[in-house]
Amino acid sequence: MRAEELSQVALDSLPDHVCVLDRSATIILTNRAWDRFALANGGDPRRCGRGVDYLAVCRTAIGEFSEDALPAAKGIEDVLRGAALSFALDYACPSPLITAWFRLTVTPLHPSRDGVVIAHTEITSQAQLGERLRRVEERYKALAENRGNATTVLELNGTIHYLSPASESVFGYRNEELARHNFLEFVHPDDESALRKLLENCRCEPEISHRGAYRFKDKDGVWRTIECVARKLRAGPPGRMVLNSRDVTITKRAERTLRAKQAALARRREELDVLVARLLRAQEEERRRTAAELQEGVGQRLELLSSLAAELASSPSLDAGQLSALCEGIGSLSGTLQTLAHQLYPPMLDQLGLAVALREYCGEFARRENIAVSYTHREIPSRLSSAVVATLYRVAEEALANVAKHGRTRHAWVTLSQTTRGIRLVVRDEGAGFDPAALEPGSGKGILGMRERLHAIKGTLRIRAAPGQGAEIAALVPLNFSR
Repeated sequence: MRAEELSQVALDSLPDHVCVLDRSATIILTNRAWDRFALANGGDPRRCGRGVDYLAVCRTAIGEFSEDALPAAKGIEDVLRGAALSFALDYACPSPLITAWFRLTVTPLHPSRDGVVIAHTEITSQAQLGERLRRVEERYKALAENRGNATTVLELNGTIHYLSPASESVFGYRNEELARHNFLEFVHPDDESALRKLLENCRCEPEISHRGAYRFKDKDGVWRTIECVARKLRAGPPGRMVLNSRDVTITKRAERTLRAKQAALARRREELDVLVARLLRAQEEERRRTAAELQEGVGQRLELLSSLAAELASSPSLDAGQLSALCEGIGSLSGTLQTLAHQLYPPMLDQLGLAVALREYCGEFARRENIAVSYTHREIPSRLSSAVVATLYRVAEEALANVAKHGRTRHAWVTLSQTTRGIRLVVRDEGAGFDPAALEPGSGKGILGMRERLHAIKGTLRIRAAPGQGAEIAALVPLNFSR
């Protein structure tokens, strides 16, 4: 095999795109990889094949990547003239098929130095890796310079090796002032052991981040509250930890203030609940006393007047019609007073208990409103506290009043029962219903009053309703408040 053929075989075996230039920069030899790449990318043999002045091609290049062509021409010319031993240039390839990067290397022919060998080696993967590393570096640089977070590199014993630019705003010292000291010197004595433990955990568990908090004394002697995330430094000398710190002093102070205000509001709410419960009890007691006075005081006087009127009616000197009207008026007034006394406080609540009083009220409501009421009660204790009795009775009154006013129905159900959680009252209808979410204070349904009454005795109110699907009011009083 001739030397020329052997040289061509050797060139064709190379994966790089290779050509040989003579002293005048004319292409005298190309390998198979060079020709294939030119053909695959629409290359013109008159611009990249044998006999072409390669320097002229570089100097007249146009297009997106032409800015690399002139430096390449200058480097090739320097090697051809002997002004440089070699030349290398990384560039992006103007290929329409792929985005690729190549490294151009120019080396002289040996030993004659009558030309140069040009090789284009694809370095796309290396370039992409370098770009990723550049982006990661920029990201970490941005994190390190973030004014809200300080990055500190420490030894396990607290010796400072690096402070990011944000450290001054977080710690209150210039970096050069801290760099002469051990970081733990500025940590609150009560937090020092915890921070040492945090750094030790980073050493023992290097693959995970460790969160903590500590107090740091600034230049003015003020203790700043710092939250941090610590991790073992993966690069660099072994045994170092990176501590990312954030000043949360203002945030923690605001949280403490908010908790104090919430506690104060809770205390005021408790005081208000006690006051409401006291007022409700006083109201029921006043109703009970007023009803008793109406029945026992005014009622007895009316009975006496009725007896006197009956005696006068037997006298022949008086007009019988007037006396009859007087008796009827007294009787009517007596009935009205009895009804009013019953409404103020039904005597059956004390005499016969909640279950019987509710049964009587449901019957009275059904006759008055012409709405059928199905009433049931199960396992109701005979002894319930007066507060529970009065509250559940008033809730039933209000719920049935809503049925009459808004329900547009001819049937309602009332259930009073004892469950494992307490005494439960349910008033249900299948009428017009309403949207509970749309209720507002003063809407006329008395929901707020029911809730306040129940809240005063630790009870709860649940409403299940929807427009056109009826409504259910369920009140529950816990067992520990029922007796």
